[in-house]
Amino acid sequence: MNGWFLEDFEVGRKLATEPVRLEADEIMAFARQYDPQPFHTDLETAKNTVFEGLIASGFQTVATATGQFIRTGVLDGTGQGGPGMENIRWLAPVRPGDTLSTAIEVAEARASKSDPSRGIVRLAFAVNTQSGVVATFETIVMVRSRSTSAA
Repeated sequence: MNGWFLEDFEVGRKLATEPVRLEADEIMAFARQYDPQPFHTDLETAKNTVFEGLIASGFQTVATATGQFIRTGVLDGTGQGGPGMENIRWLAPVRPGDTLSTAIEVAEARASKSDPSRGIVRLAFAVNTQSGVVATFETIVMVRSRSTSAA
């Protein structure tokens, strides 16, 4: 088990993810299934929209950032799911060829009131491309507590 326990999630602690590059075919495939709007699904049609070209779905941006976080291993063996996300903001479009890097900061960490074997952690995500911040959101995850876990 390499994941962080509740006690490892100190408020203010920061984590950076490995970058992920999004290509046009990935953007269109995701959008055809989950967000089939023309500025996400068709290169030519997208040119004549307010975005003047293909852009990734905001949901793909959030999903990519979430995957980046999971692949850090922080929740390996300690994560217990999460009750939700809040304050999702899409600040700038993500275009084909953009590379997403996500910075995550622990915003809150506390013991669960209903289950002392775990805690509730709020994480603030900032998703960046080479042009700057493109999305922000908060996610809430439940993690095991070291102090009440069996050795």
